[in-house]
Amino acid sequence: MWNHRARLFVSLALIVLSPMAGPRGLFPLRAGTPQVKHPQVTVAAAISLKGVLEGIGNLYGRRKGSPEVTLIFGASGILEKQIEQGAPVDVFISAAPAQMDALEKANLLLKGTRRDIAGNRLVLVTPRGATAVHTLEDLKKPEVRTIAMGEPRSVPAGQYAAEALRTLGLLDALQPKFVYAQDVRAVLTYVAGGDADAGFVYETDAESSDKVTIAAAVPAGSYTPVVYPAAVVHGSQNAAAAKHYLEYLSSVEARAVFEKCGFTTPAR
Repeated sequence: MWNHRARLFVSLALIVLSPMAGPRGLFPLRAGTPQVKHPQVTVAAAISLKGVLEGIGNLYGRRKGSPEVTLIFGASGILEKQIEQGAPVDVFISAAPAQMDALEKANLLLKGTRRDIAGNRLVLVTPRGATAVHTLEDLKKPEVRTIAMGEPRSVPAGQYAAEALRTLGLLDALQPKFVYAQDVRAVLTYVAGGDADAGFVYETDAESSDKVTIAAAVPAGSYTPVVYPAAVVHGSQNAAAAKHYLEYLSSVEARAVFEKCGFTTPAR
């Protein structure tokens, strides 16, 4: 029978799993040399990082001796809960500090490994060709019937959106129009498919789709700055390899990929 830890890993992997990284399989062998596998690192990351981390993984995998990396994507809050329940994750990357803070408070992070690796911006998108919305105030118009956002209890983009609308005095008026999604990419899908009249996503997500238009930037001072903290999970069976990967995410090469994909990076 599968043990509890194995079942958690399968549950986590079903969110979105993307095998990446170093040369897959085995190190080059000499005749008669026992086979030794590459170190393996499992990374659980906010789904808004999917494209950029896959791009970085392609570069990282070309580095001699780099660990084999498996990327698992989902809503930060869901990933946090899975880690709390013992999912075998080596590195966690959240779309907000709150989820990382919770793991740190529970002593589930390897001390000294936490760092901020990127930043983002929140925007309001509408289906391409729609003309009713140009500002957040326009969301009160009767023709705007549904507004998609990530479920605030588990999706940082939804938390940021709710915070901004509260700051701007719009939250209560718009509440009946909200349609909640399991993650920020689902919000993008709702709007792109015309199933929502508007939605809150990160700027990098909006730029990835030709089926939506950025109707308005959410005012920067209305919500907590979007930051992606990363850390090695305490109890990782591959801590050295996990630290190596985390160091690479702050390298000049990786920072260039983040910036090319529209993310901001911390000042050096």
